Amino acid sequence: MPRNKKPRRTPRWMGRLTFVALLLGAVFTLSYGTGAHIAVRYLNPPFGAWWNSNEFAILECAVAALGMLIGIRIGARLVNDAALKSRSMVAAVIVSALVLPIVGRIGAQIARFKFTSGASANGMLIDRFGYDTGMFLDKLLAAGVYSIKIAMFALPVGMILFGLAIAIFMTSEPARDTAAATSK
Repeated sequence: MPRNKKPRRTPRWMGRLTFVALLLGAVFTLSYGTGAHIAVRYLNPPFGAWWNSNEFAILECAVAALGMLIGIRIGARLVNDAALKSRSMVAAVIVSALVLPIVGRIGAQIARFKFTSGASANGMLIDRFGYDTGMFLDKLLAAGVYSIKIAMFALPVGMILFGLAIAIFMTSEPARDTAAATSK
């Protein structure tokens, strides 16, 4: 007897987009935090110069895209109608791509606000690993936290865009015939 397949919760294209955003965000966060552009510049000077001048912008956009895609996926899990969910996901992703540079820039500005009052992580890392390694790990930690803050700002933006798409598609559909329904 053949198994009944359950419909996928998330379309494959959405999973692939999320994976690409996650991969780019991780690579460019690590590159920015470790200063990897120096190695790239050593191997290929023109590409290394391009990498150095653009890695921060790519970091901002990649983690903002990741946050918005996760927000869209969370919003999509709340909808039961498959056709409505599919159309709304496509519309929300297209609008997210259009507003991505703006959300990335605003998220980066918001992520610059400090939420701590000291350098306790810096001091702890230096005490534990020594000055050179501690400073390196502190810079890597700061880049990671910065990326997470941008993604956390973009997550509700993605949910809002999905909600707007749902609202637009729900209001544009013709009303079903309610006259034929019988009341009990």
